Amino acid sequence: MLGEHYSRAFALHGQKPEGVDWGPEPDDHKIRLDRMLAVTELGTPKVRTTLLDVGCGFGSLLDLIHERDMAVDYHGIDLCVSMIKAAQSKYPDAQWLVGDILKTDIPEKYDYVVCNGILTQKLGASISEMDEFAKALISKMFKLCEIGIAFNLMTTHVNFMVPNLFYRNPVELLGWCMTELTPRVRLDHAYPLFEYTLYLYREDAPGLVYGSHRRSKAE
Repeated sequence: MLGEHYSRAFALHGQKPEGVDWGPEPDDHKIRLDRMLAVTELGTPKVRTTLLDVGCGFGSLLDLIHERDMAVDYHGIDLCVSMIKAAQSKYPDAQWLVGDILKTDIPEKYDYVVCNGILTQKLGASISEMDEFAKALISKMFKLCEIGIAFNLMTTHVNFMVPNLFYRNPVELLGWCMTELTPRVRLDHAYPLFEYTLYLYREDAPGLVYGSHRRSKAE
């Protein structure tokens, strides 16, 4: 269902935000891409890092990576064949794969794994079905990362909801992530869109330095 939905959107709008079923504002789209790349702010500085973009569309995240001259070996996976063909045509040296991340055997791991937009759109799925899908996708992404992951969802802190979108309470999802996956998390609910981005990091990720907790005399 998702593949057909995005194929129709891309056929209608082409390589612009509407082509991946976002709103028409390019600035909003760039904010979302920026929030995805913010996951790389933590971790060991390397000559190059590796990144897997789940639901990569036509490769707009790679546009921003090139614009910023970031040393990233980029890999993209998407269900939509036409989007992947467009991405391959523009960036033939990047790694592109057509497939469902939950059904595709991916033997390698990446420093970072990101997912922009897949968990915001539920289409005809029920809330419970979408919640199950979200947890499976987040878990698979975390399994594939060496350092951390980033993904976005619609926030429940709104004054109305659109039926085809998936809204998830950020506090509840944050709690699930911290209980089931890792306590090393960041939540960004501050940017000016009706959504939020969650960042999960491995406790043993190289280069992540955390302060130690020491008991005071009063304790």
